[in-house]
Amino acid sequence: MIVADGIDDEEKWLAEGIAGVQHHAFFMHRALDDNNLRDALKYSSLMLSELRTSRLSPHKYYELYMRAFDELRRLELFFKDESRHGVSIFDLYELVQHAGNVLPRLYLLCTVGSVYLRCKDAPVKEVSTLIGWCYGATESCLIFGDPELRPSIGLSGLQGPGRIRDKREKERNELRDLVI
Repeated sequence: MIVADGIDDEEKWLAEGIAGVQHHAFFMHRALDDNNLRDALKYSSLMLSELRTSRLSPHKYYELYMRAFDELRRLELFFKDESRHGVSIFDLYELVQHAGNVLPRLYLLCTVGSVYLRCKDAPVKEVSTLIGWCYGATESCLIFGDPELRPSIGLSGLQGPGRIRDKREKERNELRDLVI
């Protein structure tokens, strides 16, 4: 019965996260339609804040992530059209660095960065900074998510009891299969 309750809770948390993403995406879309850069950044940051959870299994988190990522595609199209928001991509890149939380900031930087990298005039220093951010996020996910790397950094004790460790290992493998 405990497992069933845990699954029900996780489904509830996923539903709440998806509802939050959809809610903020609605207002982000409205701001994009009005060419309102300030509100578009505000609501996209709030939408991405829904990803700041540890309650979901990797598989369920991936579902939530994909919902948010799909919404970011529309934001990226908005960023590409400078005539709609009136801010150069260079200034936009600087602007999103002021997002309040690290996770939304990282995703916004990557979204702007994908447009920024296509610019022929993008300074190498700025591009290398963006690549460093993305690499750092990927590396930390790999280190903390991969049990084989944990002993090398002294985190093997964070795996928990055997049953939980086995469950998390199964979830990681399912997620790896899903992503690959």
